[in-house]
Amino acid sequence: MSSSTAPVDDLYAGLNERQRAELDRRCDHHPPADLATVEQHGRWRGAIKVLMAEAMRSLPPGRESSLVLTALDDALMYGNAAIARPPMPGGRPAGH
Repeated sequence: MSSSTAPVDDLYAGLNERQRAELDRRCDHHPPADLATVEQHGRWRGAIKVLMAEAMRSLPPGRESSLVLTALDDALMYGNAAIARPPMPGGRPAGH
């Protein structure tokens, strides 16, 4: 069995506590803690949707326009991850 398909029992083998915590922070499901978090996700999705609609309306079809939409997909995903995941220990304060 390759290391990428290691059994879950071996998942943390060779990782220090910081690495284990970071693995969990990045990969575990982080359900919204409260209604404010749900609303924050909605605001972020709405902001990206406005930009995507404008890109679809105003940019000519082509590779570059497709890349703009892909970049906005990425921004949507990373923004939602930033909202959902617990902060990184020692990371920058929120809003900075």
